[in-house]
Amino acid sequence: MAFGRWTRRIAAGLLFGTMAGPLAAQTPEPPIWVIEDDNSTVYMIGTVHMMRDGVDWESPQLADILDAADNVWLELASFEPPENLFGLIMESGMSPDRPLSSLLDDEEMAGLETILDEHGVPLDSFDDLRPWYAYLQISSLMLVDAGFDPQGGIDMHIKDRADRMGIPVMGFETFEQQFETLSGMDEAVQLDVLRQTIIEYEEAKISLVDELESWIDGDLSTLERETAEIAEELEGFYDVLFTERNLGFADGIEDILSGKGTSLVAVGLGHYVGPDSIPEILEERGYMVERR
Repeated sequence: MAFGRWTRRIAAGLLFGTMAGPLAAQTPEPPIWVIEDDNSTVYMIGTVHMMRDGVDWESPQLADILDAADNVWLELASFEPPENLFGLIMESGMSPDRPLSSLLDDEEMAGLETILDEHGVPLDSFDDLRPWYAYLQISSLMLVDAGFDPQGGIDMHIKDRADRMGIPVMGFETFEQQFETLSGMDEAVQLDVLRQTIIEYEEAKISLVDELESWIDGDLSTLERETAEIAEELEGFYDVLFTERNLGFADGIEDILSGKGTSLVAVGLGHYVGPDSIPEILEERGYMVERR
């Protein structure tokens, strides 16, 4: 899941822009977090839900981890949309009685129209969307326009590899739960994120490049700085999309540790940095989390 100023980290999900040239050739070193006890080992890596073609992100360690893994845990066990997707959108993503034009001011609507015009999307087709769903659609337009492949996410890559290797793939959440999380945000929070997405639309496409390059180098300082800003400036959004879900992910990881074997946990990179991150929560619960 992921975007807006949130687009400048990973959601969620981490999604990166493409306004720079090709990245320098190097051995990728994205961070890996590890927890071990007497009976089990959990490797944790961050994912991005869309990736640029031609970006070499996979570290040599990932292949070794998958070779040793007894199971893989992603945010979702399957990326196939549910059969009731249309019904979910109509029920939770639309609000014809409260159109965006009644919630945004003239300047904000003009900014939205400019973005949509660039992609040949009529403003009328957006007006009935709830703010959270409009925010997702705008963010997706930006990412695809910037060269991202909706089918090229790291989580999808890991699932494909695991499926080919016969490794069971499980999910911490369901599509319906993620939908409910987004649609359940207070309208004021949804509007804050939508407004910031409109305002920072062009800037975000450029800023994400720095995060991509830093992450591949194993440097999370840029992402940590952006995530801290989100937590401060969009507190309601951060609490719902990160803090509350991080607690759920940490609970799931504890359940994994209560068993035996080796597991790979791969969820959005934004969940590993910032206030109340997964590693921070687990360390507060008494686990030793090693970053490699």
